Amino acid sequence: MNRVFALILRIWLLLLLALLVLQFALAGFGVGYGGGIGDGFEPHFVNGDVLLYLYLAAIPLALAARIGRRLPWLTALGAFLVLLQHGMALVSVPGTLFGQTLFLFHALNGLALIFLTARSHSLARKAMRAPEG
Repeated sequence: MNRVFALILRIWLLLLLALLVLQFALAGFGVGYGGGIGDGFEPHFVNGDVLLYLYLAAIPLALAARIGRRLPWLTALGAFLVLLQHGMALVSVPGTLFGQTLFLFHALNGLALIFLTARSHSLARKAMRAPEG
């Protein structure tokens, strides 16, 4: 294990977790701003782009940390789920049953991302606390 990269990965995952929680707050702001996809959702969209780039950067960090096989795969899964979020937002048609169903899965996928990121951080912390040998 590379302890320097493992520590950077833990901090990175904590940052991702904070941004994911913020993403839910920004979605709520967008809904309260006017309900429709418009100016109120702009911070939500920007933060979503930031999350994608940070999750993509977490993959090489997890590989460099050399904690095991699970963390690089979990960070890759997280990046895929963020890409899926973008895709669902792009193909959704607001005000239709299809669109509302997609937004339901969009929210559930966001919750899964929060759980996945918290679990990844927990695994990194546990690996760093384990005695080397």
